[in-house]
Amino acid sequence: MREPILKAVAMPPRIFWAPMQVAIINMTVHLAIILIMIAVMDLNPLWFLASLIVTHSILVSYGAKEPHMSRMLMAWGKSGPNMTHSIYTNRGIKLAP
Repeated sequence: MREPILKAVAMPPRIFWAPMQVAIINMTVHLAIILIMIAVMDLNPLWFLASLIVTHSILVSYGAKEPHMSRMLMAWGKSGPNMTHSIYTNRGIKLAP
């Protein structure tokens, strides 16, 4: 009964051997750049295939070192640097007294 839970935690989802969320972001950014370049410069989209393969292989290498990279990035996004600034500099990070 515990095996599926342990397997899901031990091996996070992947797309072509790269962590899933990061690979989806990579493919989305490349698709947007390809569409913009086709509209603006009338370029052949096959030129961007090489950059997609290179960046995806970099993600695969980082994913092999740290398989939970997607979860780490999601956790950093929720608890990243504090962007609030204090009204009163001597009272710490507060918005009101």
